Amino acid sequence: MLRFARNDNLKPHWTLLPQASGASRIAAQLGIHPAIASILLRRGVRTPSEISDFLNPALELLQDPFVFQDMEKAVRRIRRAVADREKILVYGDYDVDGVTGSAILCPALKRMGADVEAHIPHRIEEGYGLNLGTLARFAEKKLGLVITVDNGITGIEPIRFLVSKGIDVIIVDHHAPKGEIPPAYAILSAAVGEKKGDPNLAACGVAFKLAWALLGSLEAVRHTLDLVALGTVADLAPVRGDNRTLLKHGLPALSRTQRPGLVALMKVARISRRHVSYRDIAFGLAPRINASGRMGSPLHAFELLTTDSEEAAARLAKFLDEGNRERQRVEAAAFEQAAEEVRTNFADPGENRVLVLHHSEWHEGVLGIVAARLVERFQRPSIVIAMKDQIGKGSGRSLPHFSLFDCVLSCEDLLENFGGHAQACGLTIRGENVEEFRRRINRSALEADALGGIPALEIDGELAPGEIDLKFLKDLERLAPFGPGNKKPLFLSKGLRMKGPPARRGKDTLVCWMTDENGQNTCEVVGFRAFGRWNGSPQNRYDVVHRPSLREFDGIASIQLELEDWA
Repeated sequence: MLRFARNDNLKPHWTLLPQASGASRIAAQLGIHPAIASILLRRGVRTPSEISDFLNPALELLQDPFVFQDMEKAVRRIRRAVADREKILVYGDYDVDGVTGSAILCPALKRMGADVEAHIPHRIEEGYGLNLGTLARFAEKKLGLVITVDNGITGIEPIRFLVSKGIDVIIVDHHAPKGEIPPAYAILSAAVGEKKGDPNLAACGVAFKLAWALLGSLEAVRHTLDLVALGTVADLAPVRGDNRTLLKHGLPALSRTQRPGLVALMKVARISRRHVSYRDIAFGLAPRINASGRMGSPLHAFELLTTDSEEAAARLAKFLDEGNRERQRVEAAAFEQAAEEVRTNFADPGENRVLVLHHSEWHEGVLGIVAARLVERFQRPSIVIAMKDQIGKGSGRSLPHFSLFDCVLSCEDLLENFGGHAQACGLTIRGENVEEFRRRINRSALEADALGGIPALEIDGELAPGEIDLKFLKDLERLAPFGPGNKKPLFLSKGLRMKGPPARRGKDTLVCWMTDENGQNTCEVVGFRAFGRWNGSPQNRYDVVHRPSLREFDGIASIQLELEDWA
């Protein structure tokens, strides 16, 4: 029987959650496992109708595009631009969210007969956001309308420049403004206005809604669900609200995609098209697309997603794959330098609640990944800065439930520029301000009292291996897709023993087989980036925190536990 035990004899930062009130009743009503009912209730899905919609999210449940305050205004302006043959520029960010959003909008505009051109800025040469020099060059081409995707909400001066030239701007975004709202013709963002739309949407999701509104039906944009899934996962958008529905349908759409570029990219990434998962996007497709923006020209990624040529797709996919290999090499070197710096100079989390690291040899294109790995390794928000000629370009990543953006905002006077949201940010800073920035942001974090040492590891229930059967796993899978805001549940299994020493797979993945005390139920245990942390022996018994799943290989099904922590 599934147990929701007290926290007796657990690691100090493990929290075993109690069964939610009413779980047994909901489970009986809907015919689902009590543990699944308890998880749903704890995640705010309470009534039978809410649970039914959550478990069976139909596309018809998506919010109408015109929920956004300026959607009608934006649609009218775009249709006028098409009718008057005005030149339209789609200016997308260089990350996967911006590239996929642009790849959704441009074909939709062309389908309407628009004279449209796409531009994806070069990370190093043009920087984050709207580049004034680039826009000035485009303005000479007699632009009538600019549509920004994922990068316009903080572009006050560039948008003022465009307006002064008689060029209207429509912002498609999900980031928060820094205070002042840009003087755009229309803003489609959940962060602006009274009618905001779903706040969970990434920019590609907002672009999807705009294309839907322009073309007049959901059916007209159904074929872009593969791109929405790609951008939503890559941007770590919460798997809640419309995003859950878009991913529920977008992941299968990605498996069936006929886009030559995505087919070619899956081939070089060795991803089976039989069932493309959230993990396949996060660790296979997204890094290769992002590598184009990090290490080369992001226009290659846009071309990959929009080309109809299989030959061009194969060439571009190979180029992106090679760029990703170079990115991995550069990232690994920077991460090792950064980790050593933390161990040497910033080991005490009491004094350094937020890690701020800088180096003149780090590549701008890998800063966000290095910051994310530092968060994973040291469990502290991290900002990594590449210095060049006393100007630093930085990228930050945070822990759940801690708004790094708010802390950075408290140091705004020390920065040349910054933008982002609670869990991620980008910034520009002068070299002479870095030490003061480190001191101030740590003081801000201390005042926020948001980082109390090691974050609590919340465990959804206790299971014996014999309880993890096919029925349980099928019920669990109904909660998918998993991701931020809808994390795959964690369970505790006590007193397991290993059937031999663990093996290393790849660079640092731990693989072993564990069984219960009677030896009757055996599971494969896989711990990503866990082999280097393992310090036990096969003679010991272990309490294991894991995410269970059903693994199939050569037609044989077995239970696999993804290792999160152990004692």
